[in-house]
Amino acid sequence: MTKKLKISFSWDLHWKCNYRCPYCWWHGRWAKLGRRNVYPGTPEVIKIWKKIYKRYGEVHIEIAGGEPSIYPGFSRMLAQLLQYHTVNIMTNLSGDWAKVLKGIPAHLSHRLKIGATFHPLFGNIDVFLNKCIAIKKRKMSLGVLYLAYPPQIKMIPRYKKLFSEHEIFFSVSTFWGVYRGKEYPNSYTAEQRRIIGTSLGARKGKKFQARPLVTKGKLCHAGHRYAIIHPNGEVLRCGGGSWKGKSIIIGNIFSGKFTLWKRPKPCKSEHCPCNEWSFLLVKKRLAVG
Repeated sequence: MTKKLKISFSWDLHWKCNYRCPYCWWHGRWAKLGRRNVYPGTPEVIKIWKKIYKRYGEVHIEIAGGEPSIYPGFSRMLAQLLQYHTVNIMTNLSGDWAKVLKGIPAHLSHRLKIGATFHPLFGNIDVFLNKCIAIKKRKMSLGVLYLAYPPQIKMIPRYKKLFSEHEIFFSVSTFWGVYRGKEYPNSYTAEQRRIIGTSLGARKGKKFQARPLVTKGKLCHAGHRYAIIHPNGEVLRCGGGSWKGKSIIIGNIFSGKFTLWKRPKPCKSEHCPCNEWSFLLVKKRLAVG
């Protein structure tokens, strides 16, 4: 009997960040997107996630942004959220993580995973590493994520060695976008692919795509057992819907009537850059496009 897929959400907490990475999905649009941020306050946010708990039971929440740790009242909200759901945070670790860690009760720490993203254009490697070590001392699940943006690829071996020396998991994800007139990941050279391949990360056991896979038309659980939440509460079927496809809005989480679809539906997007296909497609066999 097939195990039922646990419901999960990817939540863009707010579109606000203290970094300005040129490879970010939101680069050049922070001010415009920031006007759509909604800050209802911790009591209202927890009320919403308690409703989700009553409707679906425990779900898994992947919190991203923007930078989550600079969200107002983040520490308090996270501590309460962990009482109902498991959480993974994607963060550049630039915020006050000593305060965040202090606010998490020891008996709930196993319910939190941290994906620490290192950005050499803005982050200091020594400061970043020390924060990673502090998190590990709390016996929390931690992994370091690094983007294979063309100018950053040559540093992959050095960083992999550094984090390995401290027994910190290090992985690389591929860049989806345009650099110097070339579209990636299709434009990686053979040497770049070799370097990336030494540390290429995975999502739910499936490696990030060094070459785009075609997902259009495949039956998918996006919108059924998974969804993306925007800062204004808008709920989208998936993160790849706008990548040579069409974003599909399925509701608003601030609405007391929000529900997921009752069944899986075919994918509408040509590709799935966030690798959500790895756990959402009903059948995983794909061709390179």
